[in-house]
Amino acid sequence: MKAVLFILAFAVGLFFGFYPSLHKPRPLYWRVLTIGILTIMIVLALYPNTAGTFSDVIVNYRMGQKHDIPVKIKLLPETKTIDNHQVSFQAIDFSNSNHNFTVVFSENRSDLDQIIHASSVVIQMHREGIDNVFLAGKTVEYNPLITLPYIIGLEERARILYFHVPMSWIAVLAYVIAMIYAGKYLKQKQIRDDITSSSAAALGTLFCLLATVTGSIWAKFNWGSFWNWDPRETSIFVLLLIYAAYFALRAAVENEERRARLSAVYAILAAVTVPFFIFILPRITEGLHPGSKGDANIGPVISPQAEALNPLKQIILSLSFAGFTLVFFWMLSLQIRLKTITMKLLERHNSSIKR
Repeated sequence: MKAVLFILAFAVGLFFGFYPSLHKPRPLYWRVLTIGILTIMIVLALYPNTAGTFSDVIVNYRMGQKHDIPVKIKLLPETKTIDNHQVSFQAIDFSNSNHNFTVVFSENRSDLDQIIHASSVVIQMHREGIDNVFLAGKTVEYNPLITLPYIIGLEERARILYFHVPMSWIAVLAYVIAMIYAGKYLKQKQIRDDITSSSAAALGTLFCLLATVTGSIWAKFNWGSFWNWDPRETSIFVLLLIYAAYFALRAAVENEERRARLSAVYAILAAVTVPFFIFILPRITEGLHPGSKGDANIGPVISPQAEALNPLKQIILSLSFAGFTLVFFWMLSLQIRLKTITMKLLERHNSSIKR
C-alpha cells in the first residue's frame, strides 16, 4: 500500500507537471491544486501533536531515557481508586493492544474531571517503577482529531522527514529532466531545449542544496553535528560540486551555440553520476544513514515492512511528494518562460542596434 501511494503521488506530480506544456503558463486550477496539496501537507506535517503508546514509554524507560512521553489514552472511570493522595485509573491507549494499564494522578489535580470525561486525551507520562503503572504529567491535548505517531529517538524531529526526503527525490528528477532535454538539444539543436535543460539543472541544484540543509539540521539534533562526513553527506557534496562546475562552464563560454552544445554534453555526463552518488555509494559504504553497508534498517520510506511507516505518515509523505513535484514544475515553467522572454528581448535589442 505504501509503494502504491508513493508511486501514485509521484505520477500525479509528473502528469500535471508536463500538462500543460512546460512552456505555457500554469492555469488557475493547476495553481489552486498545487497550493491546496502543499497547504494540506504542511498542516498535517506540523500541526498535530505526536502521541505514543504505553509500550513506547516502557521501551523509552528501558533505554535509560527518563523524560516524559506524550501518550494518547482513554481513562476507564469505573476503575477509579484513591490511595495516599493519588488517584489511579485503568486506561487504554490507541494501539491494537487490549491490555489495560494503570495511570496515577495527583489527587488535587485541577483538570482531572476534564480528563475523565474526554473521549481521548494526550498526556505526558513516564513509567512508575513497574511496566504497567505510569505517572501522569502535563496534559497536552483533549479529544485530538488526529495525532502523529511518536518515534523513539526522533520525537518531534521526525517531522523534517516530510521535507528532506521529497527534496532529495526532486533533485534527482530535475537532473534527469536536464539530461533528457540536453539530449534533445544535441539531436534537434533547438535553443528552447537548452533553456529547459539549464533551468532544470539550476532547480535540481537548488533542491539538492535544500536537501543538504535539512539533512544537516537533522544531523545536528540526532548525531550532534551539522556535518559528519557520512557517505551520503559526502556524495551529495560532490554532486553539488559537479553541477557547480556545470554552471561555471556555461558562464565561461560566450558563444550561444557552443555553450549550449558543451553544456548538453556535460549535463548528460553529470546525470550519469547521480544514481551512483545518491543511491549506490551510500549503500556500499558504512555510514550513519539508514541503509548503509551492514545496516539492516533501510529506512521507513523504502522499507517493505508494513509497520515501518504509519499510514498517516504515508499519506503526508505522499502529499509531500506530489506537492513538491508540482512546485518544481511550476518553478521550471516560470524559469523557462522568463529565460525565453529575456532571450527574445535581447535579440530584438541587438537587431535594433544593427539597424
